[in-house]
Amino acid sequence: MASSVLRVPWCFLLLALSGCEPALPDSTDVSPGADVALGTSESDIRIANSLRTQELVVNAIAANHDANEALSTNSLESLFDPDEIIAGPQSDLIRNQLRDPYAQRFMAYLVGCALGEGETLEWLNPLQPGSSQRSEWAGSAGLCPWWRTEAPGDACLKRVTACLLARNNGLGYRVELSMRGELHEPALSIAEPFALDAWTTPIDQLPTAPAPLSSAVPCDTRTVGAGRDCGWTMHSVGWCPAGQTIAVGAGGPQSCPSGTPLGSSSGARMALRVCHGIAGCDSTDDVRHVASSQGCSPGSTNPLPSASTDPSVRFTCPATGGYFTVMTAPWDSSAEGTANVGVTTGVQAPLSERAVYRIREGAFYGNLFGRDALRDDINVTVTLVSKNPDRYAIKRPRSPQVKPIFKDLYACYDPGWVYGMAYATYRVCALPGTNEDCAAQVTGPCWDSNPLAAHRCEQQDGPLLGGDGDFERCRDLSNTLWTEPVTVYLNGACDLVDEQHRDLCKRWTEPPPPQDVSRGTGKK
Repeated sequence: MASSVLRVPWCFLLLALSGCEPALPDSTDVSPGADVALGTSESDIRIANSLRTQELVVNAIAANHDANEALSTNSLESLFDPDEIIAGPQSDLIRNQLRDPYAQRFMAYLVGCALGEGETLEWLNPLQPGSSQRSEWAGSAGLCPWWRTEAPGDACLKRVTACLLARNNGLGYRVELSMRGELHEPALSIAEPFALDAWTTPIDQLPTAPAPLSSAVPCDTRTVGAGRDCGWTMHSVGWCPAGQTIAVGAGGPQSCPSGTPLGSSSGARMALRVCHGIAGCDSTDDVRHVASSQGCSPGSTNPLPSASTDPSVRFTCPATGGYFTVMTAPWDSSAEGTANVGVTTGVQAPLSERAVYRIREGAFYGNLFGRDALRDDINVTVTLVSKNPDRYAIKRPRSPQVKPIFKDLYACYDPGWVYGMAYATYRVCALPGTNEDCAAQVTGPCWDSNPLAAHRCEQQDGPLLGGDGDFERCRDLSNTLWTEPVTVYLNGACDLVDEQHRDLCKRWTEPPPPQDVSRGTGKK
């Protein structure tokens, strides 16, 4: 599927480690002048940003019984869109609860999970001045697009729940993942969101960075050369065979000054950059930047493609092999051209989503929607501060919480983890090995090759798309069956683990080098 749909930028599930995220606050004061840049008309909330655990489980919409019920039984437009809103107690309550910044962040991710790429939902931001309140949230995954205009069904709510769990990130890292699953509502005739991309576009923002790479941003002024850090396109991801010397080109030879060209350039002189890993890089990144090329005659000012100006990069792969990223750009940032990238024999590029995201993490399932989804003693409120018409107090539950705030949120883990329960607990609880401040309950291994051993899911590769390795028909601790799980695949086993807990991401075996049979062409 399109990268914005299936390979949604992932944000780590559930409560962060001690020291990574503050304890759940008992109350928060919010005023219209507060420094909160959320969902403004300039679209400050991007779908790639991390949704922290607090924002998921103690926001004033999901964690308020009445607001949660209103959300799960009405269309999004009728509650949020200023042009379509239905005036009444429910929409009034939602507007009041949106004074909570956590609620705004939660809704940004809910819309991203529910609506499709290119769709938006307009809303009014009460934290902004009256003339600047009109804002919008962007869709991405398309798991319940009809929620915009009608009340969602039960299966829809469960899919969106699983998506929100999968994208939550207590560490605040921006990590991409591959979400896989199945739809069981063919009568609704929506596009299948769980197909896999044949071409993986590299990531344009590093996990701990607050903004995209400089190289991924358009140039402010006309700039020439392969050394610039603006105006580049994320082209493709490839696999570098262990210890081999390989070349990547867009018309340049395998080795300068001459030789058989790899690929081609057209329309304008092109530049090429290669980086280690699956994300792009700036030229100043001494660790990840492999090389940038503007041809065998780098001093030439010829703006057109030619044998001496077409780029190529030659480099030696790490001893263990690894992924590399290809970036392309016109040599002159004001020009328009096309790079048809070629690689030497034996190199796999461009890689598909299946070949890039190979570490099966586990499955997430449950339902956080409905009046009864919360514990009875939990109810986040937003109330006007006495004698101060411009300030509101947000009352949240105290921390630590021994029981999960939501009754039916679950996670199971892939049997490939050496310390599966510890890894999954790290994922869903504030402190590894504890049962405090957990956003979901760990149910155990999703699967086991021994049919007599305990496992939570009936299938480890759903029948609707063979070979994608999605866990299906998973059960909770009371043996209730859930038919809308989302299975998460990572690029690296330690993508979502901090340096202090690297033992938790050990796997019994490492996946073999990708053998991709679904590669596309190299033109972009």
